[in-house]
Amino acid sequence: MRFTRTPVFRKYSVALLGAFIGGSVCAQPETPMIKEVSVQIVCPITGPNSKVSTLMKQLDVCGTDLGIMTEADGRIFFAFGDTFGYPCSGPGGPDWRSNTLGATANHNPANGVELTDWLTNPDGTAKAIIEGAHQPPFTGTNGEQTKIPTSMVTVGGRIYLHYMSVHGFAAKGGVWDCNYSQFLYSDDMGKTWTPAALQFGDSTSNFNMLALTDQNGSGNDFAVYVYAIGTPCGRFGDAKLGRVPKQRVLDPSAWQYYVTGQDPEHSWTPNRSAASEIIPAPIGEGSILWDPWIKRWLFTYLNEDTAQIELREAENPWGPWSVPIALATAQQFPALYGAFMTPSFLQDSGKSLYFVMSMFGPYEAFLMKAELQTYH
Repeated sequence: MRFTRTPVFRKYSVALLGAFIGGSVCAQPETPMIKEVSVQIVCPITGPNSKVSTLMKQLDVCGTDLGIMTEADGRIFFAFGDTFGYPCSGPGGPDWRSNTLGATANHNPANGVELTDWLTNPDGTAKAIIEGAHQPPFTGTNGEQTKIPTSMVTVGGRIYLHYMSVHGFAAKGGVWDCNYSQFLYSDDMGKTWTPAALQFGDSTSNFNMLALTDQNGSGNDFAVYVYAIGTPCGRFGDAKLGRVPKQRVLDPSAWQYYVTGQDPEHSWTPNRSAASEIIPAPIGEGSILWDPWIKRWLFTYLNEDTAQIELREAENPWGPWSVPIALATAQQFPALYGAFMTPSFLQDSGKSLYFVMSMFGPYEAFLMKAELQTYH
């Protein structure tokens, strides 16, 4: 499917969205900072309509999704989900790779993103970071359809990538089962990857899909921890919170989980199953970012029930998180999902938030621009 690059521009007022958003809500900050959001497409990032379409043909990258990011060595790295080649035929096309990795040295997204640096095979085509088994969905008790990245974070010179092993995608949108989740790491800026010695989550874990951050912000002073907002596989679970000292990301026994209590600094347990809900269901793929201008954490995710990508804000990673704001809707962008952020994409003194969003129809990842107006 060809994509016409005509900007779509809508505006939402938080004050007018309360009845439209609906749903259960956790305790809220007394004064939400974000008042209004305007959003538009900047450009596709991959495929025949991207700014590097000739390179995409060489890489055999026509259709892909997600685009989770981390920043390292002066570059922004993008991990994509299931990737298909030419001729373009959407999901299920030729040259299926479970994931791919591209990068750019350009930290200014205003004119679009050109991914010119890729993990490749000897023949120049894009290579999977870690390949899935590509078995039919729900094969046996632990068959694997694919391996999908859920988040990345960079600590020192090491890139950590968390992925989920998908047992099968169901016919119902937003429903899938996982076998487990696990970390990979790269010490050479994405050229080679090593699996962690231990799995991170089992098939029932509420931390099989993660939104990772090690940013220096409220609740993470001096960037001591890597925080993870976790959800179960699929898009209908609630969000819970974990953290780990930055030097021990690969050690599951070093992780702590937030339990609602009077003193957040003493409300942590090594018992993952005791973790408290910090944001109510339904929560799809998520991303977390510290906004130094409004001094709040931002969390974006797909809400399958409202068919929109939502944004919440909080003073600390454990909340309380605000009521959701509609960042983009399926009415504007049919079959939308994902909303991935990175620090360099927060521009114009916090007024412009660029993020990566997917649409299932064209099966492409798009660079989006949201203009944020705040109350203060």
